[in-house]
Amino acid sequence: MPKRKDSLLESLIRCIRESPLRLTKKRELILSALLTSDRPVSAMQIRERASLPEGDLVTVYRTLEAFLTIGIVQRVPLENGACLYEVTAPHDHHHHFVCRCCHKTERLDLCLSDELERRAQAIGFKQVAHVMEVYGVCPECEEAQASGH
Repeated sequence: MPKRKDSLLESLIRCIRESPLRLTKKRELILSALLTSDRPVSAMQIRERASLPEGDLVTVYRTLEAFLTIGIVQRVPLENGACLYEVTAPHDHHHHFVCRCCHKTERLDLCLSDELERRAQAIGFKQVAHVMEVYGVCPECEEAQASGH
């Protein structure tokens, strides 16, 4: 594992230990499965990468929700309502470009949260949160569509 991922893993484990969560063997396996991916993945892919039995898909979802709560995982919503998940540095927040065809994602280093929060508060909204992903077709899928594959 590259040095960057080692330091991220240490940071994530420290965040878990500082939270009310226990660091169980299954949580470690799920965290490791997330770290082996270079792009957001589905809960099913996480279960498979962690080599957990099919019945543990519920455990994967519960663990992902717990990790979301402490800010070490980010959910990437797809247009069809499904979600992908990726590990992030503690409390890192970012958005994505998402391919409609293959679900490839690219990080979008732009967030308008401060501006959105100011505008929401100006009209009386409290406890503001937001979700922003940009959907399109990646170059590989566009090429495949153009060539009829």
